[in-house]
Amino acid sequence: MKKNILKLDYDSFHGATSIQNKVITKNNFTYKTTLNIIDKFLHSKKNILDIGSGAGTLCLYYASKGYRVVGIDVSEKAIDSANKNAKRLGIKNAKFFKMNFPKETPEERYDFIIFTEVIEHLEDDDLALHKIFSLLKTKGIVVISTPSKNAPLHRLGLAAEFDKNVGHLRRYTLEELTSKCKKQGFKVLETKKTEGIIRNFLYLNPLAEKAIKFIKYFLVDFILYIDWLSMKLFGESNIFVVIQKP
Repeated sequence: MKKNILKLDYDSFHGATSIQNKVITKNNFTYKTTLNIIDKFLHSKKNILDIGSGAGTLCLYYASKGYRVVGIDVSEKAIDSANKNAKRLGIKNAKFFKMNFPKETPEERYDFIIFTEVIEHLEDDDLALHKIFSLLKTKGIVVISTPSKNAPLHRLGLAAEFDKNVGHLRRYTLEELTSKCKKQGFKVLETKKTEGIIRNFLYLNPLAEKAIKFIKYFLVDFILYIDWLSMKLFGESNIFVVIQKP
């Protein structure tokens, strides 16, 4: 039952995905933190898999930097959008495939896997981590991000409707997620708490979310700094875990 609802939510969401006319910049408000963490560990690794790639935003960014990228997603509409965006932007080293991960996985092995904002959607998170371990080459790295159990709006009960609408099945603490990763044989390289109540509110509230597209240039760093201060006061809304296959 959950699986059918989740797929319906994904296709409905991606059905409204806007056309991507250009590759995002490093200063993009939505992705800046994610890009900074990925770039810290990506180095010379050239073979990237993005699990839950959506409309391909991250894939197209890294493909534009010369990496060979494969994106997979359960939503057919998301994959269709990603392929159209790649064609529109003239990017040929990013390929997209519809796959129901973790039941379906690519046959290739990868140097680097992006697994951001996905694990909380999957019924069997342990199986997902097990499959990721098998998809990695030795010394391969995974960047995981997911909503935090400690998020202020979640603790106040104000994120429940959002979680339901986007198909979140659970949230994690850093301790819970790192423990799961270690049980699958991963080495934890870094953990990071991110996103304060301000940024989280912008994404959870439909009206506030409309303002995100206007956050550009100097406003990005200004709002992210204010948000960082709010995180120090009230706690994180998101967490990152970087792991490696020994």
